[in-house]
Amino acid sequence: MADFNYEKLLKTILDTSELVKIYNELDNGYEKLQLFRIINWEFTKNDNFSDVMKKFINETYHIENDFIHQLNPREYNIIPEFIVKECDDYINSLK
Repeated sequence: MADFNYEKLLKTILDTSELVKIYNELDNGYEKLQLFRIINWEFTKNDNFSDVMKKFINETYHIENDFIHQLNPREYNIIPEFIVKECDDYINSLK
């Protein structure tokens, strides 16, 4: 990857406002979920997320849990809409 720039990528990952901007430009629930994990890093005991949401975010659709044979997440909406909505609501609260 000739144009890979570690410092630039690290700066982007550490800048929550930049990640929120990227998140809001995404249309795909799977990609939003992955970026949500980066933005939120880890759930705390003081958040307002339900246990269902926490389990879904923390344990579902990680690389090691994905199926070898699956629908292409860029072509098919595989994330339930209520999960995407909770992620959207949380991200929008960061503004």
